[in-house]
Amino acid sequence: MYNAILKLTRSAGLLLTAMAFVSASCFVGVASDGGIPDRRIGVGVEEKLDSNVPANVMFTDDQGRRVDLGKLLEHKKPIILTLNYSNCPGLCVAQLNGLVKGINSVKSLALGADFHMVSLSIDPRDTVKKAADTKARYSVDLEQPHSAAGWTFLTGSEKDIVTIAKAVGFNYTYDSKHDQYNHPAAAIFISPKGRITRYLYEVGFVGDTLKMALVEAGEGKIGSTLDAFVLWCSHYDANENRYSTSARTLLSVFAGIFLTMGLTALLPFWLSGRKGRMLERAKSSQTETISHASPV
Repeated sequence: MYNAILKLTRSAGLLLTAMAFVSASCFVGVASDGGIPDRRIGVGVEEKLDSNVPANVMFTDDQGRRVDLGKLLEHKKPIILTLNYSNCPGLCVAQLNGLVKGINSVKSLALGADFHMVSLSIDPRDTVKKAADTKARYSVDLEQPHSAAGWTFLTGSEKDIVTIAKAVGFNYTYDSKHDQYNHPAAAIFISPKGRITRYLYEVGFVGDTLKMALVEAGEGKIGSTLDAFVLWCSHYDANENRYSTSARTLLSVFAGIFLTMGLTALLPFWLSGRKGRMLERAKSSQTETISHASPV
């Protein structure tokens, strides 16, 4: 049943992605020679895993405050970073709606308490009001225990936006003819120390995958002991865009468990035998003492 639901969710995500790209194609068109669509040239993600994001680049948040990523990381919690813009005709809508649905399915970790989200606009024309309106549009669908206070929308200058985009490998272009941005969709996970730990590319986000990516980004600061164990027994499959159980690791774990159980079961017998040998030695020593003490 679980696998069926998982497959259905992933299929819905792929459908949303296809719809978003088809929508964008209606605006921009495709290459006349049948090659790479014009709107996709120069667009994509170059993963920068283990790199640190610049912490001192200043932006304005949805409440009009001047902040940088360093300030947002002061909470010592992992961050999910997305790059979008308010007037996006399709892909941003699909991604952020999918992200909200995925987060709502994660009940053991709470947005605001355990992790934060940051959505940076790639359009330097976006205003504080637009950022606030966009936040309100999506955060209204958040369910308990998640809090909209943990989701920050940022606007900034083109120079500062490009600085962050390059640092995380997010490549996009601007189509002046249609006044829109051509960009990929990626959720970028950042540790409390500012290190990039994972990229997820779905728009129909699976709760389990989100949770594992957050636990990984949390570096032991969030999630239960069981979550940490499951993460240790898993590896991220980039082709499937999800975490898969490592058979080799599980085999090692179970081998260790069986060995421990076996040793534990044999321990009473070993102790009993050791005690018996000690008693026999004591009796033998006593007999020898009596023998030496007897008159000739």
